[in-house]
Amino acid sequence: MHRLKQRYFLPIILALLCAGLGFWGCAASRTPDSESPAKIETAPPIGSIIPVRGAITHLHESDKKFYTVIDIVIGDHFQGTLPDDIDSITVTGPQGKLALGKRDFNYHERFRDFWISIPGAPESGTYTFTVTSGKRSGSATDTQSTPITIPLPDIRTFSPAAGETITKIPPHFSWQAVEADVPLYYRLDIKDMQDNYIFRTGYVKDMFSAHAPSSILKPGQSYRWRVRVVDGANWIELDNRAQNQWQQITVAQKLSEREYTYRVPPEINNDWQTSSLTEAGVDSEKIDELMHRILIGHDTVKNVHGVLLVKNGRLVLEEYFYGTHRNHLHPIQSDTKSIVSILMGIAVEKGFINSIEQPVLGFFPEIAPANLNADKRAITIEHLLLMAPGLQCRDSYRYKWRGLSEMRQSADWTQFMLDLPMAETPGTQFEYCNGASFLLSAIIQKATGMKTLDFAEKHLFSHLGITELRWPANPQGITIGWGEMRLKPRDMAKIGYMMLKGGNWQGKQIVSRNWVNESTQPHIKAGWYKYGYQWWRGNAILDNRVIEAIWAWGHGGQFIFVLPALDLVAVFTAKHYENPGFSERTFNMMNQYILPAFKLSLPPQQKISVDKKVLETYVGTYNFEHDGQTEIVNIILKDNRLHGYSNDEELVELHATAENRFFGRSKDIGGFKLQFVKDGNGEVFNFLLHFAPQFGLLRVPFDKVE
Repeated sequence: MHRLKQRYFLPIILALLCAGLGFWGCAASRTPDSESPAKIETAPPIGSIIPVRGAITHLHESDKKFYTVIDIVIGDHFQGTLPDDIDSITVTGPQGKLALGKRDFNYHERFRDFWISIPGAPESGTYTFTVTSGKRSGSATDTQSTPITIPLPDIRTFSPAAGETITKIPPHFSWQAVEADVPLYYRLDIKDMQDNYIFRTGYVKDMFSAHAPSSILKPGQSYRWRVRVVDGANWIELDNRAQNQWQQITVAQKLSEREYTYRVPPEINNDWQTSSLTEAGVDSEKIDELMHRILIGHDTVKNVHGVLLVKNGRLVLEEYFYGTHRNHLHPIQSDTKSIVSILMGIAVEKGFINSIEQPVLGFFPEIAPANLNADKRAITIEHLLLMAPGLQCRDSYRYKWRGLSEMRQSADWTQFMLDLPMAETPGTQFEYCNGASFLLSAIIQKATGMKTLDFAEKHLFSHLGITELRWPANPQGITIGWGEMRLKPRDMAKIGYMMLKGGNWQGKQIVSRNWVNESTQPHIKAGWYKYGYQWWRGNAILDNRVIEAIWAWGHGGQFIFVLPALDLVAVFTAKHYENPGFSERTFNMMNQYILPAFKLSLPPQQKISVDKKVLETYVGTYNFEHDGQTEIVNIILKDNRLHGYSNDEELVELHATAENRFFGRSKDIGGFKLQFVKDGNGEVFNFLLHFAPQFGLLRVPFDKVE
């Protein structure tokens, strides 16, 4: 069964999954200096208003002179052609209008950015940026603090040095820290010789090295690189920056792969206790193999940014790729929903909310919803938690997140959601709906009198030692409940381990064990999976035992896996946009590398012998048909032992645990079980295949055809 996943079976299952589930809505907008392209922080206004963001920056350039840099970014929701449909640009500073017009600005198409660099440092104070297009207009402001001089990066510390030839992939870049009296953030930029950016990291605090993806540098070609140093985590927040002159490097015609070397994660500021994989009883060979494949950019594990493992309460693996870092505030996408679930549990426990059975409309007496009927009045908080409010959300993969886009463009997101018509009775049908998670945040704010972010910082994050994060609000000031949170990967692991310990962190009960248990129970069927209160739930097979798993699941490959039977938390971060196949890759990494590296404390289930005459009744050809595709599995006897194979691939031995129950392990689909089934006449007519290509334990019938 070596190629079940690669050729037929898993693509069929994945097609069913995508059809049956809706995944992770996130609207995007380009920004010039964050991860590019990146997510916007708040939804743009609508109607006659052009969505605009602007920034003023004091630049210490490599020529040792100072400049004022202005960036004006037009949001994705602008209905027009850029740059032509922007008629005018006006910039007003502390001393009045600047002598600038649209023709003075450069335009960067990739980032929808009008920009200009003016000699001289900017004045302190507030700047207003205004753009017009016909009768439409938009404006934004940014405040420049007193300019400070950030020293230029010292190119004498750079590796590779100017003129050097790169011989290993992935390419590794490093530099020394710049001394300053403020926290500093670093970004690596790489351009080709035609002045096109081919790679850039985000701004990351105290990042002094980065691996660039193996695929971006072509053998025999030349490139340029530099380092930016700034005083803020993103282009809107920073006031001052410095950058060295570009350093030209060459790539050798023949490249060798860089070897992966495991290092025990460092203990930093009493954040996590750490230990080695070996000390934790983990098979390091499987982990090393996976890390090497990620490092060199193997296609089966591409676009992975970080992998962290917490075993027995200790951080035993922490690796980052593609210019990410432990200090990087990574977009966690819909993992945010799982955190909102925790916050709802805390709000109930502290008495801000009486019960999750409370009707949703009762929290918004000021709103008169359209399409009001008995079903809409019956929607409760629990229905929102289950993604089953019955609203016609149209917000899943099949709709290409149409509902989310429409909500973001509405004048009042809460009104928009409550106005939606009903599609079914609340609580009867799972339908992925980002707006449902937004309403949960709106309810928390209503009930507590605090922004959901502030509530989270007071009652959750502060107890976990999470001090750095970003979580924006919508135009009405409601914290965005479905996503857009940014956390450090180590802090994602804290969320997971707190859940593993029943809501307890370092001896303090942050959310009740009852809520943790209830919120992670399989309350509703979600395609092939089970769904709790904004947490996913499924099973995996290890040592022929079924073990339970819960996880937070974010678009692009952001995952927090919790496996209580192994006392294990696994965190994955990845490229959060334009990353097709991320779910399959992540679940395959868990099934093929992570789980096989661990052993259950229970002894493995004993194998038994089955009479040859019984085994002979199982021999034959079996198939599974779906949507015009057929997967064929052949069962044969070899050396008096049962084996199976698919499409002339690797033979997999089947080990009996009962007369009609067998288990095996394939290189590609991991552990699996077979159960042969007889009809009323005692004839074998099919087998049921149980396996977990994406954790959710699947049970698929293969019919005997000969």
